[in-house]
Amino acid sequence: MRRKLGARSMDELPSGNGRHAVAPVIGVVVTGDNHLSPALPRLSPPRRAARREWLRRGFQAAVDYAIAHDAALFINTGDLFDSPAPSNQDRAFVAAQLARLRQAGIVSVAIGGNHDTPRLSTEHGGEAPQRVYTALDGFHFFAASDALRPRVFTLRGLRVAVAGLSCDPAAPPGSDPLAGVAPDDAEGAPPASDTGLLILHAAIEGLARPAEGERMVARASLDALPAMYQTIVAGHIHRFARQRMDAREVVIIGASERMEFGAASGAPGFVWMELAPGGARRVEHVRVEPQPRAEVTLSVHDLWPAGVADAPGAPLEVIRAALEPHAGSETMARLRLTGELTRERYHQLALREIILMGQRSFFSLDIDATGLTIVDPALTLPTFGPDGEPRSLTGALRRTLAEVIARGAAGEEGAPSEEDARAAGDLLLARLRELDSMDGTEDGEAE
Repeated sequence: MRRKLGARSMDELPSGNGRHAVAPVIGVVVTGDNHLSPALPRLSPPRRAARREWLRRGFQAAVDYAIAHDAALFINTGDLFDSPAPSNQDRAFVAAQLARLRQAGIVSVAIGGNHDTPRLSTEHGGEAPQRVYTALDGFHFFAASDALRPRVFTLRGLRVAVAGLSCDPAAPPGSDPLAGVAPDDAEGAPPASDTGLLILHAAIEGLARPAEGERMVARASLDALPAMYQTIVAGHIHRFARQRMDAREVVIIGASERMEFGAASGAPGFVWMELAPGGARRVEHVRVEPQPRAEVTLSVHDLWPAGVADAPGAPLEVIRAALEPHAGSETMARLRLTGELTRERYHQLALREIILMGQRSFFSLDIDATGLTIVDPALTLPTFGPDGEPRSLTGALRRTLAEVIARGAAGEEGAPSEEDARAAGDLLLARLRELDSMDGTEDGEAE
């Protein structure tokens, strides 16, 4: 039988004397990857300030929810800040939010992430900015990255052993944060607690894509943890995920504000969890409204349709028409350009005008041209034979060399001299013969 006590609940369990013992259930809010105080060098000072305000809203939403729903524990899974040196404005903002939690009787704990942990001991003395709040008793900060030192909190009758592992910035990419980590249980947490909770900042095997995180916790490392850690919460991956792994509930918190473009970034938010003896009873992802984003992809074929003659300004008009439906003063936009184009067409893109248009119509506009490839028709290999493929590399090279020499003889602009063309052709042919001799094959003309 279960009876509600506001936002908390209590399970009534039969005891040996015929009465019902009460097992407390507490509310827990978990947030992380807030990335407060990013540098944002490409934004103007007013828009940089506006973007930072959006990031603060995500963190404050988690704090507001914890207070409104009478949580007992508030957890940050790392990357509270985007760097080890956040602005004073964001430092003060976090201090005010932690003060609100403390006044509401909510215990706060945290670890450091890969962004807000100094990479060198000489940088800020090796101390993360969160240590300031620890010194003021704002929350408990698990600074160690090489040992699990659980602390037992008695929260409204529930004894919770909490341990956290801050990010080790010197660890090699792809390493397991839990590998070789030694337990250091001075408080004797297992017999003194009703349940245990572990806080990490890394990708989790089974809940992340290959190479998605710089560091990955192996499933075997989770299986080797002491049994008391019945709930594991992790930051670093910016989208929410959860999975029951044997007797453990493993939860990826996700970011509190959208940080990337694309559907794979996931919806921003935080986690509400109900914790009881035996672990998590309920896990809910609470979404937060993100700053609007729009992504538009255009190919070279979109900008220069087949059969339509090139016209000055035409690509810019196509781009303007594609972006216009997404325009908004708060919208962060990205324009992706893909395909092959000549140098002449590349210069017709008028990137400067596109940027100016983006500044007028959007909060920001990024242009991703990594999908563009510039090709030079003079150096394009021809195809031969009925199957449309070159009969041989050397044969294709000889034919191409002949065509280039002919263009030069005809006075075509940009064509190399016959001497330069033959010298380049001889070098390439010699290199092909070297490669043929290395693998024991011979690339001769087809009969």
